[in-house]
Amino acid sequence: MIALDSVRHLKVLVMGDAIMDEYVYVKVIGKAVKENALSALAGKRELFKGGVWAAAKHTANFCDHVDVWRGAMTMWNSRLVDDVYLRKLFVVHELRENDEDSHKHKIGDYDLVIVTDFGHGTMTKKLIEDVTHQAKFLAVNTQTNSTNFGFNVIKKYPRADFVVLDELEARLAMHDNHSPLEVVIEKLDYPCIIVTRGTHGAIGYDGCFEEVPALTQAVIDTMGAGDAFFAVAAPFATIGAKLKDIIKIGNAAGAVKVGIVGHRSSVTPHAIYQQLGIEDG
Repeated sequence: MIALDSVRHLKVLVMGDAIMDEYVYVKVIGKAVKENALSALAGKRELFKGGVWAAAKHTANFCDHVDVWRGAMTMWNSRLVDDVYLRKLFVVHELRENDEDSHKHKIGDYDLVIVTDFGHGTMTKKLIEDVTHQAKFLAVNTQTNSTNFGFNVIKKYPRADFVVLDELEARLAMHDNHSPLEVVIEKLDYPCIIVTRGTHGAIGYDGCFEEVPALTQAVIDTMGAGDAFFAVAAPFATIGAKLKDIIKIGNAAGAVKVGIVGHRSSVTPHAIYQQLGIEDG
C-alpha cells in the first residue's frame, strides 16, 4: 500500500463550480389538511461550502499546496432534511452571482489540475480548451445531477489523464445502457479511468481492469462521497501509483465521507488509514 504522505509535495489547482449546501432540519408532523403536501416544523440550519471548495478541502489534507479557481456564480442548494433520520425530503436550487471574482491562476504552474465539473457553468468551452492544453496532469469528474441531467458528460473534455465517474455518468457519456461496463469504459478512451458503483465498489482501467469492493458499512449521508473519492484519489494517480491502490484509497475516502453529515468535516489521511485497517504511515 502506497504511503499517503507521498503526494505532499504536489502543487494542486482545484477548478470548478462553487456550491453552498444548506441543510434545513425539519420535523414532519403529517399531511396538510387542505393540500397534498407534507407539513413540517422547521428546526436548526447548517450551511456548508460544497462543490469545488469541499473537493479542495479533501485534497489539502494530503497535498501541502492547494489553490481554488471557482466561477462567477455559486449554486445554492437548500435541502429540507428529516431531523431524526437525516433523510432529504426536498431540494431547492438557486444560481447566485458571487460578490467578488475568483483569483485566476496560471494552469501550467501546477503539478495537478483537478476539475470538479457539476455542470453549473464554470467550465466554459474556452476554459475547457485552456485546461486540456495547459495542465501538466489533468484529473476530471463531470457530474450528472438534477440540474443538468444527461447534458454534462465527460466527452466534452478531449483530454484527461485521470477520470472518475459513477456508472450512470459513464453510460450517459457513451449513450450505452446495455453493454457490459467494461466495454463502456474502454469506449470512453481515457488513459486512466475509474467508475464508482456505490455499494458494489469500483472498477478501474489503465490498460488492464482492476475491481475493488466497497468498504462502506454505515451510511449517514451520501452527499459528496463521489467527490471525496475523486479529490483524494487524483493526487495518487498523478504520481503513478498502482491502479488498485488508487481505487482502495478512493473507496476508503468515499466510505469515510458517507459517515459525515454534509461537509462538517473532510477526509484525512488518519481516517483513510483507519478505514483500511492499517497504522498511520
